[in-house]
Amino acid sequence: MTTVYVLYTGGTIGCKGNPLAPMSGPEFQQLVNSLPGMNLGDVSGYSDLHYVVNSFEKPLDSSNMIPSDWITIANKILDNYSKYDGFVILHGTDTMAFTSSALSFLLPGLSKPVVVTGSQLPLSFTLNDAIANLVGSIVLAGTTKIPEICLYFDSNLLRGNRSVKVNANRFSAFESPNYPVLAAVGTEITMNSKDILPPPPPVNSLENPDNQKLLKQKLIQISENIQRFSVVSLILYPGIDSSTLTGMMSNTNPPVRGIVIQSFGEGNGPTNKEFLSVLSNANSEGIVLMDNTQVLAGSVNIGAYATGSGLAKAGALSSHDMTPESSLSKLVYLFGNGFSSTDVKKMMQEDIAGEITRSNASTVSNQPH
Repeated sequence: MTTVYVLYTGGTIGCKGNPLAPMSGPEFQQLVNSLPGMNLGDVSGYSDLHYVVNSFEKPLDSSNMIPSDWITIANKILDNYSKYDGFVILHGTDTMAFTSSALSFLLPGLSKPVVVTGSQLPLSFTLNDAIANLVGSIVLAGTTKIPEICLYFDSNLLRGNRSVKVNANRFSAFESPNYPVLAAVGTEITMNSKDILPPPPPVNSLENPDNQKLLKQKLIQISENIQRFSVVSLILYPGIDSSTLTGMMSNTNPPVRGIVIQSFGEGNGPTNKEFLSVLSNANSEGIVLMDNTQVLAGSVNIGAYATGSGLAKAGALSSHDMTPESSLSKLVYLFGNGFSSTDVKKMMQEDIAGEITRSNASTVSNQPH
């Protein structure tokens, strides 16, 4: 028998009322149990696939998710790691890509599938995409051996830290612009095996109870540390000036330690001397600056234009083809581990969880940090 642990954190999939708001955990579990489409025992080929539904004590709209909630989800997975064969996280779509990215860093040594999903319409609606996403996620978590944090939506399984939300209304809400789809669900499941991460070596695997204990301790440390700093995102726009940047840094509490600069094109920004001076001073103070294109697909080529060279001279590092969501959550994770700015700069250039195309990364690491 295969059993999947389903964690309901909130989001549209469990919403009700007008305006929509997440229903309680017991209400959601009762709703799932009442739906004929959720009885997998009636589905040919899945009679041995079972699932249990747990929930946040207070389910959230994902717009209210904060980094400490990422830690809560990681702990829930870790607490149940030895009991289940796979995991499904039900989450709101607005910040799903952030959580999927964060979990890929917070759970090194993952040897079982963790599938993050949600829906554009609530499970309680007659017309919805929720049942298909939920059932598909449970099937993938229970029948595949993909050792990754994945995001499943509208029949496609994506790498979590490569995913971005691209549509606010359509069922095809997520894409992975810089990385192939890991699997597609239709009349059969088509796996893209060559692009799936390999399982961790036994010495690093979370199958080892000692590694689970060590990671639990690490998550406590990260949970405490993330209260002491901020990581922010700065979207560049025509006319942005130094006062915007200065105000953001001086008014943010706790203090800023990392900035994801969502730049133009291949990593370009204004050459305004005052603006670049503020960035340069921030870099000198140990704030890590990441140059991350705001364009949906492609990679940062930070020296291709003079406008990109200005950011580089101010101390900004290329995010290569990382998504902005991945860059921000990776900074939170690394600073949460207590690493120095120097070490964080180095590791932001490394592929540690499949978040950077390996040809772009300075080094590749599958080791837990």
